[in-house]
Amino acid sequence: MFGNLPAFCSRTLLTALLLALAPCALAQDIIERFGERAYTGRVDFKVAPPSGKSATHYGRGSVLLQRSAPGKASLQLQGKVPESTTQTELTVPGIYDDTGWRSEPGDVQMSITADGRVSGGGVSNGRTFLFSGTFSPTDVRLEVRVTTAREEGGAPAGTTLTFDYRVKRESLEAQAGRDVEEGCRLVMRPIANFGGGMTMAQVPECD
Repeated sequence: MFGNLPAFCSRTLLTALLLALAPCALAQDIIERFGERAYTGRVDFKVAPPSGKSATHYGRGSVLLQRSAPGKASLQLQGKVPESTTQTELTVPGIYDDTGWRSEPGDVQMSITADGRVSGGGVSNGRTFLFSGTFSPTDVRLEVRVTTAREEGGAPAGTTLTFDYRVKRESLEAQAGRDVEEGCRLVMRPIANFGGGMTMAQVPECD
């Protein structure tokens, strides 16, 4: 291919080709960057009625972006306050491409850009959802805010529930040789979705 070029030109051209190909060879999709391994850690549950004093409970939880098929992945959120009935479990089916991940079309939309920015919201079954936050390969800061249009579980209409995830995971290098994070295991559980239905999903369960 380079037989008719001077040696230094061949080396220069080859170097240019390798540099041009390097980003393609090293490129990761959003699941490789942020998915397949759970982030675990602190979850704050804040309940703010339309009038009166708000209350905050502190618990543990996880965030997992898991590939379900080529081009498809589900975002799974789980949280629980120890020694109480306060907990949340939600799965969001979605699709992904070079631009990032986004939930399947519906009344409530959520997206994670390729650089990790979270946004979205919508209204479903009398609940208004709002999502914000950021993903990195080792940290997630995610806020899920839900405002109810009617009384639910003893909470008056207009109550806002805020789930504040501050979760982490080890880098791939630090986790080399481990199958699951210490104190956590993957189990199959029925998980609620936006529409009020249930689906079976593999979620991390942490001690």
